Amino acid sequence: EPIQSGERRIEVLFPAEPKIIMGYHKPPPPTFTDHVFDVIEYILSHGRTSRLFKALVDEKRLAENVQTVNGLPGARYPNQFVLFATPRSPYGCTELESAMNREIERLKQESISPQELEKVKNKIRANFIRGLDSNEGLASMLSYYEALLGDFRYLIEYLDNIERITPQDILQTAQTYLNKENRTVAVLVKKQEKR
Repeated sequence: EPIQSGERRIEVLFPAEPKIIMGYHKPPPPTFTDHVFDVIEYILSHGRTSRLFKALVDEKRLAENVQTVNGLPGARYPNQFVLFATPRSPYGCTELESAMNREIERLKQESISPQELEKVKNKIRANFIRGLDSNEGLASMLSYYEALLGDFRYLIEYLDNIERITPQDILQTAQTYLNKENRTVAVLVKKQEKR
């Protein structure tokens, strides 16, 4: 796919609750950048103490829920880092998008503290190890990486790569990829049904 040279936006009318999706182009695994995006995913939306959950759901109460996913629609080819959010009434997607953008800008401008980074790495480690606690989990991961990347060793080196990530890596990756000209924004607008 050619390099995106400007923000793309789409608005969809549908009889459902409003939602916003923001996707940023990024390289696929096994690049180091993909590992950094795994950490960014946890910083922004894994758990009640994550940045987006605290800011948008808990404190400002702008969102019903917020989630980030690294590697959509699939991990084999260049893909996207995606943010999903559902506004909480009476707010709409416009206010929610502005708040999400502020958190992205914060990630690009402020270096993450060593304590926050260590907390995130601990969560990643714990979830990774939980995925290996059964024969089925181990077989699933080994076969997934062998099929996806042609090398099951990605699994063996994964935690070492996560451990190598520094606050500077996060700052640099965010500044490089989380830019307006590199994203696509889709907004679901609730269509009023005719009576």
